Amino acid sequence: MMSKSYGDHRAQTATPSVSLSERPEQALFHLSVSVETESASAALPLLKRSVTRLEELLPPLGARLTITDFDLPSAEGKVSELVSQLHASLTVPFAPETPFWERAQKLAQVDGLLRALVLEGKKQKPPLLVRSDLPVFVVADPELRRAALVNRLQERARSLGPHVALKDLRFDRPVEQRSVSLEEVQLTLSVEGVAEVAFK
Repeated sequence: MMSKSYGDHRAQTATPSVSLSERPEQALFHLSVSVETESASAALPLLKRSVTRLEELLPPLGARLTITDFDLPSAEGKVSELVSQLHASLTVPFAPETPFWERAQKLAQVDGLLRALVLEGKKQKPPLLVRSDLPVFVVADPELRRAALVNRLQERARSLGPHVALKDLRFDRPVEQRSVSLEEVQLTLSVEGVAEVAFK
């Protein structure tokens, strides 16, 4: 007669992703400036003037403007309605220790500059249409948090007791971040591998 032992029974489950929260280091705004002209060539000086005007106002805030794209007018548009559009990213830095109210004040100043630019654009001939999205809050380099995320995963496994072992781990996926608020960014690392639990 054969006896059955459960002493070596092991259960495996996929290793869950690990995350942590950090204070944002930057606020990112997407901006677009568009104008109707008879040609893209005629639009460029007008768009450049608008961008230059904004750049002149940014130094006190330590903010940086980066031009990211330029849209040519649609081929189907009428000659009198050719819309050219410039896209840019506005980066507003925060020191890690900056208190909430100072961060909020900085955002309010940027909002004021952008609203002033919108009003100036409407007064131009031809008028410039300036749009900006709500800011996204991020850390400058999420990969710098990789070691902290890996440590958190290992600490979580140790907290479950000596019968839990992490095996076949791979940490080669990028660290992802999700904007939560002016005070929080969630960083996540997806891990391949298994958590093995031995029952005795």
